[in-house]
Amino acid sequence: MKIHVISNNRRVCASVFAALVLLPVCILLAQGTPPLAKPGKYTGRNITGDLVRGPSVNISQLASAPTSAVSSAGAEIQTHRKDALRPPIHDSGPVVDRAPAAPLAPEAAATPSFRGFTGLTHLQQRTARNGNQFSTEPPDQGLAVGNGLVLEAVNSALNVYDTNGVQLLPRPLALSEFFGLPPGINRTTGFNGVFPGDPVALFDPETQRWFVVAWAQLNTATGLPLQQSRLYLAVSQTSDPTGTYSIYTLNTTLAHEPDQGGPRIPDFPHFAVDHYGLYISINEFNITPDGNIDGFIDAAILAISKNDLINGAGGSFPRVVRFPLPFSSGFEFTVFPAYTPPGGGPLLANGGTQFFVSSHFVMTNEHTLAIWALTNTSSLDSATPNLDLSAIVVEVQPFHFPTFAAVQKKGFHPLGESLNEPVEKLDSGSFRVISATYSSGRLWATLSSQMLDTAGAPRIVCDYFAFSPKINGPFFTATLVTQGVVSKPGASLLYPAIAVNAQQKGGIVFTLVGPNDYPSAAFVPVNNTSVGGIQIARAGNEPEDGFSGYPEFGGNGVARWGDYSAAAIDTDGVTWMATEYTPDIARTGFANWCTYITRLQP
Repeated sequence: MKIHVISNNRRVCASVFAALVLLPVCILLAQGTPPLAKPGKYTGRNITGDLVRGPSVNISQLASAPTSAVSSAGAEIQTHRKDALRPPIHDSGPVVDRAPAAPLAPEAAATPSFRGFTGLTHLQQRTARNGNQFSTEPPDQGLAVGNGLVLEAVNSALNVYDTNGVQLLPRPLALSEFFGLPPGINRTTGFNGVFPGDPVALFDPETQRWFVVAWAQLNTATGLPLQQSRLYLAVSQTSDPTGTYSIYTLNTTLAHEPDQGGPRIPDFPHFAVDHYGLYISINEFNITPDGNIDGFIDAAILAISKNDLINGAGGSFPRVVRFPLPFSSGFEFTVFPAYTPPGGGPLLANGGTQFFVSSHFVMTNEHTLAIWALTNTSSLDSATPNLDLSAIVVEVQPFHFPTFAAVQKKGFHPLGESLNEPVEKLDSGSFRVISATYSSGRLWATLSSQMLDTAGAPRIVCDYFAFSPKINGPFFTATLVTQGVVSKPGASLLYPAIAVNAQQKGGIVFTLVGPNDYPSAAFVPVNNTSVGGIQIARAGNEPEDGFSGYPEFGGNGVARWGDYSAAAIDTDGVTWMATEYTPDIARTGFANWCTYITRLQP
């Protein structure tokens, strides 16, 4: 999870009275400016033995176990905050580009057919595991769909639904119990356990397996952070997302790593699968001796044998290759792996290929993306994996680092009013790539950008891009197929995510918010290279009123939001999308966010 205020991200933790608040976030601190070199080829290192298979868990049995009354006990802790961490961003001048009034759909375009339901809420997350949870925001968004089933994960909870939103587990699970870990906080004893966050999920139609990934920085029983971190990976043993999962743990501390970066955390993990492997991208930050996060080390890609994970071919130690990506060109940050929908791949050429996309993260005004290709992924099934990673740069439309927080409509905000605070603004994020999809030869990506609306006011817009990447022996090229901006006068569009099916039909989901709009779940349909008009999937009913923006909890008037939305394609080609919004429903005293899951018929 990342906290971003104006141009910086922050990690915020707060607790008052009976509600303990923790946010396991790590963002990036400015370092020296990298040389503006082009990315090239990168070398991987076999770290097989670091990823270890542990006990299995059956989540239906966990959710069916008798529970006691939700506990609200627990000692008060002090507000705790992690400072901004991000690669360097250098001011390259004011934003002068103006956003289009709106994406224009063809005259004869039909209104898209969609429906949806409210997913996990802050109340459900906080009260999972008998209330032995922290209050956290933002939720972050994991979403996996397959065979008419939906698995959703947020920062510390998970649930499974059918296509009508009927919950298939007796209750939402805490991520800690899902991964077989002690509770984040035992509210009877006050002891701290493990608090995994930044969850992501996907369904692999080829193997009919479900995957969930999250990470955690470890701490003492009294809550003091340690110089240790872990990445957790759950793999279903059948096609049933409510059944049994194998749990894997990767020690990501890596104090022995040749880069001499020392102990680290694996922030912002995202992943994808191809025919041969599972690929997790992370951003690594240093952990100081006192447990604080103090600087960006590098990005990294972990390539894991899918056969080992599914069939146990590697025993307790699946084959893993780690690619460290030193921040030398400015593209080595949030190297986002491309999700492949059912029927859209995987790409078996070049011994198996997985694509990634990243933005140039150096100046506040940029105009290039990097396309990454990890090839010979079939070698993950060999005794000595030999993968190749390379990247090329493609010129695209200008995009701009968000330098302001998004304004939301004023309204009833009981937590803020009890503190005599005005309505918060919302964190606008950065212009890192925050979604990618590879489908039937086309590679799509989205990011957030700052532009001026038709009235000349700064707003956050959604930039989207589609490329045609090709590899012919040693030659790697990527042609820009289409690009564009989704915007709305008088409103900002936060944390866009895209998915398209094998026929290039799908959608881009985001939160829509502005002076006249409460935070709402919205999307635009995508049909080949055409993008339709903005649709409100579920309008918000009140302002964001969570603890993270209020000065009493260490904030500065800007609330945490999103970090990322999610989109995926079901096995019947239907698009599913999930993002954050604020309805007027049951909440806790410290946050009111909810998620909304939208089903878009192609």
